[in-house]
Amino acid sequence: MFANLKIDSWQKAVLYVITVIAIVLLHYMAKKRVKFSYRVLVALGLGLLTGLALGSVSTTIRPIGQLYVRLISMVVIPLVFVSILRSFTQLGTEDKLSRISVKALFWLLFTTAIATILGLVAALVFELGKGFDVSDIVYTPREVTPIETVILNLFPNNIVAHMVNNQMIPVIIFAVFIAIAINYESKKRKETVKPVQDLIEASSRIMVGVTKMVIKFTPYGVFALMANAAGRNNLETLKSLGVYIILMYAVMLIHFIVVQLGLITFVGKLSPVQFVKNIYPAQVVAFTSQSSYGTLPVTVKSLTDRVGVSENISSFVAPLGANIGMNACGGIFPAMVAIFTANAFGINLQFTDYALIVLTTTIASIGIAGVPGIATIAATVVLATLGLPIEGIALVAGVDALIDMGRTMINVTGTAVAATLTAKSEKELDLEVFYKDKREAEVIVED
Repeated sequence: MFANLKIDSWQKAVLYVITVIAIVLLHYMAKKRVKFSYRVLVALGLGLLTGLALGSVSTTIRPIGQLYVRLISMVVIPLVFVSILRSFTQLGTEDKLSRISVKALFWLLFTTAIATILGLVAALVFELGKGFDVSDIVYTPREVTPIETVILNLFPNNIVAHMVNNQMIPVIIFAVFIAIAINYESKKRKETVKPVQDLIEASSRIMVGVTKMVIKFTPYGVFALMANAAGRNNLETLKSLGVYIILMYAVMLIHFIVVQLGLITFVGKLSPVQFVKNIYPAQVVAFTSQSSYGTLPVTVKSLTDRVGVSENISSFVAPLGANIGMNACGGIFPAMVAIFTANAFGINLQFTDYALIVLTTTIASIGIAGVPGIATIAATVVLATLGLPIEGIALVAGVDALIDMGRTMINVTGTAVAATLTAKSEKELDLEVFYKDKREAEVIVED
C-alpha cells in the first residue's frame, strides 16, 4: 500500500529530510508571524530547488500537495454557493445583477479573444512546430463534447449532482435563481424572508472561517506541488520543446503586460504596479497549484481585502472566471497548439481557419472547469473543429505541467482584471483599499 513511500534510495532519504526541514521552517516562520505571502514564496523556491536537485524522486511528496488541493476544493462549492446568495441578496435589484453579469462576461470573453489572436500571431511568426518529428505518435484523446451540449450543461437539472461533480456554473445559476426569489419575496414579506437572510449571512461567515483555516496550509502545499512539477520535467524533455516553452511564456507575458495591465491602466484608470502588488498572492497560488478552481478562495480574498473589490462582485466574478474565458487555457494555448499541430503535420491553414480558431476558442472557453489539465480539452475542441489531427496534443504533453503553471496564473489574473473593471464601473471598488500599502497586509489574518 505504501510501497512508493518506502526509502529505497539515498535520493528518497534526502527528499524526506528536506521535506521535514521545509515543513519545520515554514511552521517556524508562521510562528514568528512572517507574512503569509513571503512564506508562500519561500515554499515555492524550496520546492523548485528540491525538484531540480532530486529529479523524478521528488514526485514522491506529491500527496502533500494533493491533500492541500483536496482541502481547498472542499470549501469551493459551499463557499461559492453561499457567497453568491449573499452577494445577490445584498445587490437586490435585477437591473444591477444584469449589468454586473454582462460586464463580467464581456471582459472575460474579450480578453480571451485577444489572447487567442496573440497566440496565433506568435505561433505563425515563429513557425511553431515546423520540422517536429511526428512519426511515432500514439495518442487517444478524451471525447469532444459538442458545443450545444456544453451550453446545455451550463444549466442545472440536478443541483445535488452538480455539487457532487464540482460543476460550478450550474451551481452559480441555481444560487442566482434562489437569490432572485429571496429578493422578490423580501419586497412583499420582508419579515418572513429575514430568517433566511440571517442564515445566509451566518453561513457566509462560517465558510470564510473554514476557508481561512484551509488557506493556512498553502505554503506546505505549494512546496510539494512545486517539487513535483519541477521533478517530473527532465532537462532533455525541456530542451526538445524549448522554443515552445519560451514562446508560450513570452506570449503570456505580453498578454499580461499589454492586455491585462493595459486594461487596468487605460480603462480602469488605476496603477498597474499597485494592481500586481495587490493580486500577486493569488497569482503565486495559481502558479503552483495549476488550478483556477483551487485558487478561488485566495482569489476572492485578494480581490476583496487587497484590491478593494466589493464582496458582492468578487464572490460572483471570481467563480465565473474559473469557468468562463480563462485567457491562457481557453485562448493562448489552444491557438498555439493548433498552429503547432498544423505545422508539424504539414497542413496549410487559410485565413478562414484562423478566424475559426478565434471564434472556436472564445466559445469553447465557456464552461471550462478550472482544474489542472483542462486546457487539453479546449485544444481538442479547436483541433477537431479545424479537422486537424487530435494527436497533435501529444506533441506538447511532455511539458504541459510546466506550461500549465503560467497558464493558470494568467487565467486568474484575467479574472481579477474582469472583477476590478466591473467593480470600478459599478462604483464598488474601494480606492483607499486598492492604494493602501500592502507591506503589512495579509491574505489571511493569523489568530
